[in-house]
Amino acid sequence: MKANITTLFLLITILVSCNRSGNQNKTLPANTGNQKEIILVIEDKLWEGKKGETLREIFEKEIAGLPQSEKLFNLIQLNPKEFTRFFQTHKNIMVVSSDVKDSYSKDKWANGQTVFYLHSDSKEIDFIKSCNKTCGFLNRKELEEIKNSYEEGHNKDARLDIKEQFGFELFLPTEYTVSLKKEGLLKLYFHSYNEKQDLQKWIVVYEFQPTNWDLQEEIITRTDSVLKQYVEGVIEGSYIQIDSRFSLIEDNGIYRGLWKMKKGAIMGGPIILRSRNIDDKVVVSLGIVFNPNENKRDFVRTFEAIL
Repeated sequence: MKANITTLFLLITILVSCNRSGNQNKTLPANTGNQKEIILVIEDKLWEGKKGETLREIFEKEIAGLPQSEKLFNLIQLNPKEFTRFFQTHKNIMVVSSDVKDSYSKDKWANGQTVFYLHSDSKEIDFIKSCNKTCGFLNRKELEEIKNSYEEGHNKDARLDIKEQFGFELFLPTEYTVSLKKEGLLKLYFHSYNEKQDLQKWIVVYEFQPTNWDLQEEIITRTDSVLKQYVEGVIEGSYIQIDSRFSLIEDNGIYRGLWKMKKGAIMGGPIILRSRNIDDKVVVSLGIVFNPNENKRDFVRTFEAIL
């Protein structure tokens, strides 16, 4: 009898162990969707009320420094009954319900996925804090993923040139061509033109020794000088300048604003600048995009990540 019980116990242990091992080794599918989309699982009544308003204000806020209104993230609202397996592999999922606590989990239904849980019965001030925390997490995640993608495949010549001249590395897309290299300055350019699109992008890195106590003002002045001299338009004598009609918006060393073409065709778009203090100099890396009648969000986010 003892032998039978022992044998039965061993058999159960082996079956449980195999089942656990099988679950651990289960291969998850790749995530779907993109980083700027969030599948939001929330009851329609909550979405149409104050909680939905808070979510839209935080996650769908306008990105500063764009010529037209574009959202930081796109919320795709589903009520719980609509949240079928088709949506469960999405890259970013947020569940707002009274049945969950504020938390998050990774790789729940797909690899590279993050699922956020927000308690819907929280006080408004606590719900706002949780939303801001989640939005900040997603913001950093998007920029990190963009940066990591270019670290794996980038313009090696430009990286080495920047490292040698300025003392730090930038992992820039291979689509850019170094169009000018001189002491204290490097310019890269990309142009794609067809009947549907005229996309132009510039990246410029330059350095200067600060002489003005107002660093932002000096960065604007120095940048305009560099752009006038080295980033010209198609029409002879035309050049790019920061559009002084709109103030630059600064956040952690990143400046967002708009540019315009002077003495040439009517052109403009967003400009992103990042400043670094290296030894006794300030190094500015900037990105400019011209993409008329099209959204610029993804270009600006890429500049934020790689510059």
